[in-house]
Amino acid sequence: MVCNTRHSEDEFEVEYDPPDTIEKVKAGIEYAGHKFLFIEGDDDAYENLRTLRPDIVFNRAEGRRGESRESHIPGCCEMLGIPYVGSGIMTTAICLDKPRTKEVLEFHRIKTAPFQVFSTLDEPRNPELRFPLILKPSHEGSSMGINFDNVVRTEAAMRTKLVEMLEAYRQPILAEAFIDGREFTVGILGNFNPGREQPRVLPILEIDFSRFRPELGNVLGQKAKTVFDSSKNYVCPAKIPEDLRHRIEDISKRIFKVLDCKDFARLDFRMDSNGDLYFLEINPLPGIDYYTEKDELSFYPMMAYAEGMDYREMIKQILEAALKRYGFH
Repeated sequence: MVCNTRHSEDEFEVEYDPPDTIEKVKAGIEYAGHKFLFIEGDDDAYENLRTLRPDIVFNRAEGRRGESRESHIPGCCEMLGIPYVGSGIMTTAICLDKPRTKEVLEFHRIKTAPFQVFSTLDEPRNPELRFPLILKPSHEGSSMGINFDNVVRTEAAMRTKLVEMLEAYRQPILAEAFIDGREFTVGILGNFNPGREQPRVLPILEIDFSRFRPELGNVLGQKAKTVFDSSKNYVCPAKIPEDLRHRIEDISKRIFKVLDCKDFARLDFRMDSNGDLYFLEINPLPGIDYYTEKDELSFYPMMAYAEGMDYREMIKQILEAALKRYGFH
């Protein structure tokens, strides 16, 4: 396993794996019948991979720096010829870039909310981009930099928030139309194997905004995920009609294929009052925390448990999907 260990609850370490998660992954790898080897995803990772030469890497590393940081460990593994779990260099680079992901999917006629990217404060807003808007850092995950006050309804409010975000995150800011509707999260496990199999969609999870504190608004931001987080805010399986479930499953698998994801991923959608689905983002390296004692549960294992898997079985099946892809099975 290669990962970045979380040492604090700082916003910039929220994507890292805490010790409890590392221990659970270790148990899953051993349950699958393999020996566990740990490598920290730091500046020494390449040399440690070169020296230790694991048979396969269970990649959990978010990377240390740069707009394509989630591609660092896949890049190291490919240079060294070491198989690894999860999506490749190009996929992890594109998927961490929210605007680029939207551009790729729009080319494939997959609906995303209208958007514009601001690299500087003085860029004019496209007049066709109408309020309300939600502002997001372009190259972050885990709702980093996103809270209820990221939804802006006037030009002045947008400019004020842009000043704050450009200074804090030192990267372009995505402004997209705010779809004020139901939000769904989708987990995928497995791979496309032409003529033989497709990845499967785990039970769909819905964020129940009616259970949020009023000050959080209808935004699944950092405060909602940390300070005020509760598993009671989420419904899995989502209580939705079969036709909607099939629509969400079909578009999720299509996106997984278009972006060339591997083994597992998590996708987020919003549905407006007309029933139209809008892609929000995809994480090919989804969080897998499942610390029940503190009610700190990532969505992906919540969906896996809803399908009847325990944590060890979830890790085993993700690992086996990668092993099968590389021809080990």
